[in-house]
Amino acid sequence: MKFTETDVLVIGSGAAGFYAAIRAAESGLRVTLWEKGLAGRSGGTVSGAGPSAYGSWSDPQDSTDSHFRDTVEGGSYLSDQPLVRVLVEETQHRIKELEDWGIRFDKNSDGSNSVYLAGGHSYPRVMEISDRVGLQMCKVLRTKLHTFKNATFGEDMLATRIMVEDGKICGAVGVDFRNGETVSMNTPSVVLATGGVGQLYPVTSNPIQVTGDGMAIAYEAGANLLNMEQVQFFPCGLVHPPSLQGFILGIQECARLFNKDEERFMEKYEPEKLELTTRDRLARGIHAEITAGRGTEHGGVWLDAMNLGDDTYKSFMHEIEVTAERGFDYRQQRVEIAPSAHFFMGGIEIDTDAGSSVPGLFAAGECSSGLQGGNRLSGNALSELLVFGSRAGDAAVKHAKETTLASCEEQGKAEETRILEILDRPESDLTPNEGKNRLRKIMGDYMGVTRDGGDLKKATKELKKLKGLLPSIYVQGTALQFNQSLQAYLELEKMVTISQTMVESAIVRKESRGAHFREDYPEWDTSTAPQCTLTSLEGKDPVVTTRPVKMTEIPPEQAV
Repeated sequence: MKFTETDVLVIGSGAAGFYAAIRAAESGLRVTLWEKGLAGRSGGTVSGAGPSAYGSWSDPQDSTDSHFRDTVEGGSYLSDQPLVRVLVEETQHRIKELEDWGIRFDKNSDGSNSVYLAGGHSYPRVMEISDRVGLQMCKVLRTKLHTFKNATFGEDMLATRIMVEDGKICGAVGVDFRNGETVSMNTPSVVLATGGVGQLYPVTSNPIQVTGDGMAIAYEAGANLLNMEQVQFFPCGLVHPPSLQGFILGIQECARLFNKDEERFMEKYEPEKLELTTRDRLARGIHAEITAGRGTEHGGVWLDAMNLGDDTYKSFMHEIEVTAERGFDYRQQRVEIAPSAHFFMGGIEIDTDAGSSVPGLFAAGECSSGLQGGNRLSGNALSELLVFGSRAGDAAVKHAKETTLASCEEQGKAEETRILEILDRPESDLTPNEGKNRLRKIMGDYMGVTRDGGDLKKATKELKKLKGLLPSIYVQGTALQFNQSLQAYLELEKMVTISQTMVESAIVRKESRGAHFREDYPEWDTSTAPQCTLTSLEGKDPVVTTRPVKMTEIPPEQAV
């Protein structure tokens, strides 16, 4: 085992992780960034469409107050309002900073930033760079971080444990798959920026790295998780061909949907708006057809976007190019789609400084929770990365400067022993990837677009059974270096853990609010002010309680 130390450890290299690392590096402290894949080329940021913000580019009638209200209402009043206020006030400053560092947003003829109107927003607020803002953002932030000599990168690094001593952070353990060794990092401050949970589902728009690791190790270290039942599904994600499974299609609003019997089924569910209804209702309509046995060969429905005209296609050239590269063109043929797990509103509970319930542990971006409430508005994801990545870095520096670092060498050795014992198991028929597929089926069947109490209890039982099988799963290879089987197994452990917290939270929320729809409780619970679900680890099991949403501006009586 390699023993080392740093002042601030950042885990995850999307925009939130990069921003946190930059802020920490600016202080002069030693900063280390761990990334499970390749820094700046992994995770969800690279596919982001653009940040939403009020600023000098905005409609004269727009305001931060309007953005605040849109976010709170769009989140079904589950957003902690102090976090929303921070977001709407600070995003414009982070955007200006990004521009100073080299990013170039699309411009209008007068030189102002070009913005467009997206769902849930009252005014145009979402910025773009030919629909590839997230990728450009990561490139600029990575370049900026490379200018600091006190910043160190660790790629192909999977964090498996956060270490705590006397109630506060003392370090983290990871597997360095590139160099084939375990690493025990002694540090007083850890920033998690590890993304959401998309890979827990059969169809997702998320890349392969998004398996809930950060949330799981935070939870195991004592951090509270918030609103873990809130999963946003994009209605139209490709289910075939396999190379594009989960790729989401914005053309949905202009297209027509058919089941295998050639019925335009949205006429049953939304006879007036049809495919132009809201995303959640469209996703439920598609899901209903598939579960009723009227789905297509590959488990979806047909999307027909043929013959819409060049003017319409012009707005979707990026997705047309991507699909055409894989051998099909939806301008010429129908495609099979299904709801795709897209964004996670649950995660690690944070305060306005991105701090968790464990001193020294911070979280930013999709692995954190409290800002987006029950539903994320378009553009608010990238804004969150910038604002709370920056705040997390600042807070981590402050904590590191004020904290005496405790030793946690023995904890590191214990985690290394646990990992090495996994490589010494007898052969069995069950592999890590088969375990992942079993988990995805459970989550897709029982914890998908719609839920009910009976199915959730089945999910609890099936997940417990799968967890019991973990010690018998066979991991190939005896070395750590580039051991994909071991990485898949370590990811599976965390996937099971996080899935259990999601299911138990869904059982506790006996209402349909935000992205959480229960067929046995189809309405909001208006008997009380909106509540957050709060999950903590007691012994080996999740315990879910509730707490009131932090409503500092819009009073509770307006939210029920």
